[in-house]
Amino acid sequence: MEVIRLGDTLVLSGEIVRRDLDAVQAEFNRTPMITHVVLRNSMGGNSWTGYRLGELFREKGVTTVVSGHCVSACSRLFLGGRQRLFSDDFPASLTYVGFHGHYDFGKLNNAAVEKNDLLQWTLKFTDGKADPALVKRWISIERRAGDVRFYPPAVASRFGQATMLCLGTESARPQQCEKIATSALAQGVVTSQVIWSSPDSGNLPYGWRREKFPTTAYATLEQIDKLPVRNPLAKRDFGQFRLAALPRAFAVSANGAHWAWSANDPNSIDVALARCKARGGGQTTGPRCVLYAVDERVVYPGTASR
Repeated sequence: MEVIRLGDTLVLSGEIVRRDLDAVQAEFNRTPMITHVVLRNSMGGNSWTGYRLGELFREKGVTTVVSGHCVSACSRLFLGGRQRLFSDDFPASLTYVGFHGHYDFGKLNNAAVEKNDLLQWTLKFTDGKADPALVKRWISIERRAGDVRFYPPAVASRFGQATMLCLGTESARPQQCEKIATSALAQGVVTSQVIWSSPDSGNLPYGWRREKFPTTAYATLEQIDKLPVRNPLAKRDFGQFRLAALPRAFAVSANGAHWAWSANDPNSIDVALARCKARGGGQTTGPRCVLYAVDERVVYPGTASR
């Protein structure tokens, strides 16, 4: 894993390999004392190391934080935290902890699951809160591509639930996955609904977008009727925007006559604004365009933008 030290916070990202145990232990021997471990965009790796690092974190009493996705062996690092939190480093729909069994060449290895007593280990490290029947389901998923995903509660309005069981055969995950009526908090995956910001969140692409275009109280994404555009086609387009891939942005003209959006593009903010201005007559002659929504947030300031 890539290991970055930010004061009392350790940021770990990428594939987990055996030498990571020594590298992380060395960081715990330095000052200042580590209080938080951020797990950022890791699809897992060496399972033995995952167990040992999770146990080390519990011994040290640190708080673990999900930044982006944390799957497979990484989920055991996460469960090691005495306190366990989601972060806002990435949008909620890109932030999740994923659990499954042990695999060889992509296929379930039941012998490894039983050898490591993954069921009891998980129950212990979720402080006895995980439902054994659900844990049995996720440690028995046949394909490595499958998992049970626990998202922050905010995604429920987009996906229907914040917990999904994916078999790994779905063409669109998590949208086509089985929705499970439970939460990360109820299952002991997280210990609090508090959302944490990593010390370096402002340097991350989504963190930068959030700081430059902060969320406003004007509306939520679900309140389509508050869109400040008169044309009903704009509401149709905004509905499509809400389902589109991130990074994304939706722009409206100050006079409420024009709109445009862009998705699945790191330059979506600039593209949406440029398209909106073009529809209104161009950069110099058309009405001013402003951002209405960025990624999963409404950023429109209301009447102050008109």
